[in-house]
Amino acid sequence: MQNQEKSIGAFLYKIENNKIFFLLIYSKRNREWGFPKGHANVGETELETARREIKEETGIIDINFKKGFRCVDIYKIKGALDFTKNKIIDKIVVYYIAKTNSDFIGCCDEEIDEGRWLEFKEAISCLKYTNQKNLLKEACRFIKKWEEK
Repeated sequence: MQNQEKSIGAFLYKIENNKIFFLLIYSKRNREWGFPKGHANVGETELETARREIKEETGIIDINFKKGFRCVDIYKIKGALDFTKNKIIDKIVVYYIAKTNSDFIGCCDEEIDEGRWLEFKEAISCLKYTNQKNLLKEACRFIKKWEEK
């Protein structure tokens, strides 16, 4: 569609010393903290896109998606793609949950400045938008239930 862009990503987490840590990445373009995500390539499924974007933006390939979680965030942005440039459009972001045992390997993407593993309260405080904070709360609840099994 001409009036929207879609990205797919994940809340990437790991557990150390019985604590949940989330990986936040810092976008050079937006100058904001967020989660690995990006546009799909032709023919990719959502999970394939999320896996590729995590690898490109963090270097991490050891990820395990958790079944049963998929959430959507919709907000207005100034378009970034050729067909949406300089238009105010709907940005649709689909998030999954993925677990890793890896450290942040490094920014393999020119759009990403750095990455940090943060506990929930630290992660929430780095996020700018209420909708991101609410989605991270939802993801954290899901992870705690998943990890109790």
